[in-house]
Amino acid sequence: MQKYSIADIAAICGVSKATVSRVINNKATGVGEETKKRVLTTIKELNYRPNTLARSVATSCSGVIGVVVPDILNHFFPAQVRGISDVLDKNGYSMYLGNSDFDPEKEKHHLLSMVDRRVDGIILCSGVSNDTFLAQFSKYNIPLVLMGRNFDHHVCDASIASDSEYGAAQAMRQLLSTGNRRILYMDGNAGVSGAVQRHRAYEQVLKEAGIPIDEQLFHFGEFSAHFGQETVTRLLREGLDFTAVFSGSDMIAIGALKALKEAGRHVPSEIEVIGFDGIEISETYDPALSTVLKPRREAAEQAATMLVSIINGTIGSMRHMTIQPTLVLRETTRK
Repeated sequence: MQKYSIADIAAICGVSKATVSRVINNKATGVGEETKKRVLTTIKELNYRPNTLARSVATSCSGVIGVVVPDILNHFFPAQVRGISDVLDKNGYSMYLGNSDFDPEKEKHHLLSMVDRRVDGIILCSGVSNDTFLAQFSKYNIPLVLMGRNFDHHVCDASIASDSEYGAAQAMRQLLSTGNRRILYMDGNAGVSGAVQRHRAYEQVLKEAGIPIDEQLFHFGEFSAHFGQETVTRLLREGLDFTAVFSGSDMIAIGALKALKEAGRHVPSEIEVIGFDGIEISETYDPALSTVLKPRREAAEQAATMLVSIINGTIGSMRHMTIQPTLVLRETTRK
């Protein structure tokens, strides 16, 4: 199939390239209606598509937003990507998506690749601690919005995150209220802000209750069911005593539930389990998982809205937002 250029369209219509460009960019001031109609008809007949890369060089606007997530296959992130996509669609932007795989070097690679592609802004759902690089990112003059991180405002133009410390404290107090004193805590990357906050809340609530901190009861690894299952299986085999599990993600908690079932341990009468995130599978899993629910899609929509406002120069003073999560009790906790 032949590809046509603005010069081809101009020659066919008997007008200048500048006239065709004005029509394409909706800036047809001074162009007669007949000429405008002829250009648009020719564009349609030839299935002409503008060269967006060339346009981005000329206008410094690409119409593309970069989005980086740790792992699109993780059940936590699709809802966020969908929320971002919905807002971008309404505002005429396309999305360029990258997976960091919780690797700071890979995250850095994607961010620099987005700089090279002249994206108009970036939303970073970071699963790693990459503060040194992010602190220097402003030199590229590309608006950056962080999701899921709320203690490093200095490295971004806006941010939105859930109050993980508040959510973890709610979960821990619930487990203590039903008589638990030996609570196993599992989380993913220990350096991520959410994990730091949850760990802090775990220890603080235990101290408030006068319960000694036992380092054998907290374990960090990855946000996966495999990590949860492998860790609980190993700890049961080693004879570690615990009557409840608090997990930094629902997927870790689901892995823990599988390990407990395989070991013949009954949930929740023998061991209670609370997850974190509120992903869809947490409600449909058997047994339905008690969890700390984070409004992921709504937060993503807000992040994208803030980014578009920054690009348009219309954002107000509310650039950094923290949302309180909600404890949802289901079948893996006692009444």
